Amino acid sequence: MVYNVTDVTKRRDVMINLSRSMESDCPSKESLLPAMVHHFFSDKDDLFKDKIISGCLAREKEASTMVDKGIAFPHSVIKERISPQILCCYSPTGVPWNSTGEKVSIIILLVCNEEDHLPTLSELAGIFQMPGVTDKLGKAKSAEDMSEILLRAQSQKEKNWSKEKEIITNSLLREADRLRSNTENTKMVLFSNSLIQILSVVEQFSQKSSILVSSKNRVLNRVDLLKKHFTVIHSVQGSISYEKEILKQLWTEKILSDGDVVISLSGFEFDMMPHSISITAIPRDLYDESRVLKYKIPHNVNLEILSRAVSLASELSRQGREGKSVGTIFVVGEYESVQDYCKQLIINPFGGLEDYERSILDAGLSETIKEFSKIDGAYIVENSGKIRSGGTYLSIPPHQIRLQPGLGARHAAALGITLVAPVASVVLSESTGHIRIFWDGMEQDLFVPGDR
Repeated sequence: MVYNVTDVTKRRDVMINLSRSMESDCPSKESLLPAMVHHFFSDKDDLFKDKIISGCLAREKEASTMVDKGIAFPHSVIKERISPQILCCYSPTGVPWNSTGEKVSIIILLVCNEEDHLPTLSELAGIFQMPGVTDKLGKAKSAEDMSEILLRAQSQKEKNWSKEKEIITNSLLREADRLRSNTENTKMVLFSNSLIQILSVVEQFSQKSSILVSSKNRVLNRVDLLKKHFTVIHSVQGSISYEKEILKQLWTEKILSDGDVVISLSGFEFDMMPHSISITAIPRDLYDESRVLKYKIPHNVNLEILSRAVSLASELSRQGREGKSVGTIFVVGEYESVQDYCKQLIINPFGGLEDYERSILDAGLSETIKEFSKIDGAYIVENSGKIRSGGTYLSIPPHQIRLQPGLGARHAAALGITLVAPVASVVLSESTGHIRIFWDGMEQDLFVPGDR
């Protein structure tokens, strides 16, 4: 498994811009909030603005958003994917805000989507909790005063956070190096495009089994400086944020070996220090069936069911049956779309069972599924999770099937069924233990579960 060691230093960063401000003498919040939205979103259409306004006013009806004396914090959560918008307004005369008519002069409107809502609220709360911020805002005389106070508080908060993060990261780096020194086959991999960041951590650990991964020439051109700290300097094309894929590449190129334990360090490019440390077992942790849930399949294929099929195939790949390797196929989709291409090689072992007795999601059925995998043929699984049949021969009409060298009849059948029906197929190779996913007549993904 991959263990994130530095969750304490790794926060959900949201970009907060506190420099957007305006001044208004609107007499009520019912007039002020629409005025703010129209001012700050002048480039958006009326429908977009109306969504924000109605969201703000609906929230105000539920409860007052007055958070402190003279300060209100209205917000609107929308479905559109936008970065969090912080809109600040100063009212010289004050605006009645709660049921008692108490006035506020500082109005900070948050507009964001659901995913960013709580992280942004947390970030703003941290700024308001900085010493003296609310007192200073209460004495502000203009929109400019308000913005300056907030920006100064934000800057100080970031400085404090950076110092805390540096202390924690240094402690974790020392612990990571201790683990590496006391554990066989352990390697350190630093993902970084910042020379300053690299130099800030290299003294924390010895050169032994240390690998640097970078994609920037400004780093890669300094081999003379870095080679004394790293046994391997590995260049990649594109982003270095795809750590697992890069580790797969290092494993494929035999820079990493089966049985290695990798301690990975990474951080934002402009941070002085890494913010994340994770531990990965090679090759077991490089392949994660949960990524199936992120597939974008242009058909009505239940991804939860497909993920379960991949998980079962992975277990079969690692365990086999009775000491022997096995191969099998799972076809996932609507049965009506494939029934014309299905023939039973044996009596259907799932025929006559109630639906609840043949769900692929039922953990109690796992051993039965694995046992029948010794029989040639495919499992046909509906989107509901019901296993329609097992030991099923896929009779595919002639098509132009293109397979990689070394793939045989089982893979041809798994690929072919996706050419004639809007389904996805999972095929486990008996010879290699590799698992391939097909849809639309093409191989879409590959899993290598590890040692057999």
